[in-house]
Amino acid sequence: MRFQKSLTAAIILSFFIGFGLFADEALDWIGGFSSAELEMSEEVEDQEKVYYLWQLESLKKNIAPRYIRYIDVESYLSTSKLMNRGILFTYNGLRDETVELCGNFSHWECKEMKRNQYGIYYIVLDPELKMENDEDDPIYEYKFRVDGLLTYDTENSDRFEDGSGSYISRFVLSGKDTNRQTSSLVLSDSPNEERDLRTVRFQIYLPEAEVVRVVGSFNDWNPENDFLKKDRKGIFSLDKKLLPGEYHYQFIVDGEYMLDTYNPNVHLKIDTNESVSTIVVPDRLVALDRKK
Repeated sequence: MRFQKSLTAAIILSFFIGFGLFADEALDWIGGFSSAELEMSEEVEDQEKVYYLWQLESLKKNIAPRYIRYIDVESYLSTSKLMNRGILFTYNGLRDETVELCGNFSHWECKEMKRNQYGIYYIVLDPELKMENDEDDPIYEYKFRVDGLLTYDTENSDRFEDGSGSYISRFVLSGKDTNRQTSSLVLSDSPNEERDLRTVRFQIYLPEAEVVRVVGSFNDWNPENDFLKKDRKGIFSLDKKLLPGEYHYQFIVDGEYMLDTYNPNVHLKIDTNESVSTIVVPDRLVALDRKK
């Protein structure tokens, strides 16, 4: 299996090279962002552009956060996921030992950032934040923790006072191409999470659909149990509490069964000989305190 994936990755890489995806525009990234890229505003940024992991590892300058899509051939061998997406955060920490990203997207628990050879720390954050009002665009409020001290993002002009003489930076994820690649996922734990359960968000982008339901091994494939709610962006979603384990599922879209489009994990359902999407709910690495 690993040999097959390695071969596939090599073929994909050869395909990209053969068709010029590593051509002048991409090579302009080697060693850092081009001046055009740095001067590009959020309003005009080309969301169809796809970057590569090695470009992130070659950044020489920190920039304001932005939504990106990038290809990681190496991780494909272990994840079966070639196209990745998320919000890129960067910090210039050439003289700093550790830099972390903290924000409302993780209940202000800090996430370690990776440092490249030029002293630029970076992290690509999964765009999974949901607002209380699903109609609103997600707002990411954040700070960097640099060698233990919190500071705001000097490259991002969108900020507000934190009441302590400093600022909280923020990034608004407007409806770019974040929607169409939406797929189901296991959410990070919240302070109110059930002790033995994890929250799974079943979601799919279907702006033209009217009614979407999810059936699976978690509800005995009953089409009357779980209906998804549609937001103004065309994303249907439903949060369910599930025990750790592997679950198979399908969506029913206006009466037609279909797979989770951007979930690459697909298995064969033996009794019906149908392809089904699969999601794995992992055990927690750290146990939650029992609720009082």
